[in-house]
Amino acid sequence: MTLEIQEIQEEFGRLFSLLVPLSKEFNKKNYETVFKDQYESFRPLFTAVSTQYESAGDEEKQQVLDELAGILPGMMKELLDEQPSRRKKESILMPYNLSMVAYVIPMFRYGKTESGELFVDRMIELWNENSLDMKISKSTFDEIQSGFRSRFCYITTAVCESLGRDDDCRELTLLRNYRDEYLVNTPGGKELVEEYYNVAPTIVKRINRMENAGEIYRDIWETYLSTCVSLAEEKKLEECRRVYTDMVNSLRETWLYS
Repeated sequence: MTLEIQEIQEEFGRLFSLLVPLSKEFNKKNYETVFKDQYESFRPLFTAVSTQYESAGDEEKQQVLDELAGILPGMMKELLDEQPSRRKKESILMPYNLSMVAYVIPMFRYGKTESGELFVDRMIELWNENSLDMKISKSTFDEIQSGFRSRFCYITTAVCESLGRDDDCRELTLLRNYRDEYLVNTPGGKELVEEYYNVAPTIVKRINRMENAGEIYRDIWETYLSTCVSLAEEKKLEECRRVYTDMVNSLRETWLYS
């Protein structure tokens, strides 16, 4: 089945309406099932986007790409423009960013086509054209799925790697368990973790560009993470949460807003 332009618009609208609900389904237990169900549901859309681009003439391809890749960013822009403040915009954007990275981008890349890659690159570029510092980047289903096993503590993992600790070291395991078994089940905890997912990859990338990245990671360890580990070991879970929150806020201010 080939979708017409109007049907493509409608399918993008349906996808956009699911981004917030999908963000609430984002967890280790449900991710693979939800992702594959949604991929099958929207498979005609992915095929239609590729067909529209590939069937266009050489002089029309960029225009077609811009128009199709701009649909979801355009919807997001309209929603953000309605918000009265930067803080409100960021609050609104957070679950959308999460679902874009966890579901939408990986779904368009799942078929491993050249047109899908071009579409995703342009969509990300347009999505990030706002006055906010909460940006998204490319991701795949396999990266997300494997991340639930080991890689979702972006900053903590980067710090431990810089200190020569293995990915399954005691500290990382302890903090992952704290996140999965306690933090996400507390009021506001899931939102805090979602915010961390949004900002942490960018923070790590920016730190890694610095010549003194090792010193920066060591300072993060000494200032925040070693304290979190000690508090988690002592079952002082709320105190650990306060330190964790301070770390997220401080790193965001230093590496995203400065």
